Amino acid sequence: MLTSLILAVAISAADPYVVFEHEHAQIADSVTGQPLVPEAYADPSYGFPQGQQVSPGQPIYTGQPVYGYPQGPPVFYPIDAVWQDPWIQKRLSEMNPLSPYKYPILENYFDPYGWQMLTGSYGPQPYRLGWTTFNEFSFLPSSTASGTTGAMQMTEWNSNAKYARVLTPGLLFDATLWFSAHWWEGPGGISLPPHVDQLSSDLMLGFYDDGPWSAQIAFHPQIVKTYGASLDANAYNFDGRAILTYSACEHWKVVLGLAIWDRVDTLFVPHAGLIWTPDDRWEVRALFPTSKISYFLGNWARADFWVYGQYEYTAESWQTVLSDPTLSERAQFIDQRLTAGIRWDHQRYSFNAEVGYVFDRQTKFNGPSPNFTLADSAIISLGVRY
Repeated sequence: MLTSLILAVAISAADPYVVFEHEHAQIADSVTGQPLVPEAYADPSYGFPQGQQVSPGQPIYTGQPVYGYPQGPPVFYPIDAVWQDPWIQKRLSEMNPLSPYKYPILENYFDPYGWQMLTGSYGPQPYRLGWTTFNEFSFLPSSTASGTTGAMQMTEWNSNAKYARVLTPGLLFDATLWFSAHWWEGPGGISLPPHVDQLSSDLMLGFYDDGPWSAQIAFHPQIVKTYGASLDANAYNFDGRAILTYSACEHWKVVLGLAIWDRVDTLFVPHAGLIWTPDDRWEVRALFPTSKISYFLGNWARADFWVYGQYEYTAESWQTVLSDPTLSERAQFIDQRLTAGIRWDHQRYSFNAEVGYVFDRQTKFNGPSPNFTLADSAIISLGVRY
């Protein structure tokens, strides 16, 4: 909620015209992402163009597509009250996880490393516009360290609030504010802090048209800080990526791209591979650094369910403090992860639960602390997106 509120204040000029479902759901053009205001909804007291006013509570069916409502949902005229101002209600609806707000969509853009699925009850999911909030908690139990003494346990909380809108037909803007917290216990012989935080912003431009090509470029500056030291060069990471996607046919997509990860080492990480959807059940993303095989189980209790297996290569770096609090160094953590999970989508919500195996765990410093490795470990993760 806090990160959503920060972004709501930061991007205050978006989407001035709003149509509500039960006073909440916006109808948007699937190509431009711009709100559609029917003539019958045009009440000038709410900032809409001139037109016929509809009585409060009177439903209208626009026929405009919103994800989950292929024929268009019913919309209702907002109640006349100050706190029911459309702009305010839209922001509250987007940030409130209990709201029935239906998000606007973009049909012809696909992020190969994003949350969209190419299978499901309604077929390929469109790109989600507006606001999205994500939280995931992970736990890695204690693992023996080599190169130093003792063992190390990790607990992670990763969260973000994302805002996406179409700037002009063919150009998508996506801003994501990340906050991540990591809690460490051990190992011995090294002055690792018990708690580090990451605050970052991923700024992406997506390019698309009616053809088979789409692309994205992004810049991801990060503050990766321990509270035991002041901000210095070790507390900043600057990442970037460029990815091109080609839809060769209905069942195949080709992905080509490269990312630069600013860690203790500067890592050049290919973002490339193939995506195969042989039917309406299977989706295979044979990509690096994240590969995923998903199977659509079906729809129960108005929710879509998938099971999946995933491989992920991860590399993070954090500011750590030496025995002298005025001095710091940077620690780089690299590992590989194999996980199996289940995901279910219900209206605006997505949930996931995973268990897995973490291996090839290497830690490297740019200062005097000794490098070390960690034994293989289990991992448990729970996440929610809305």
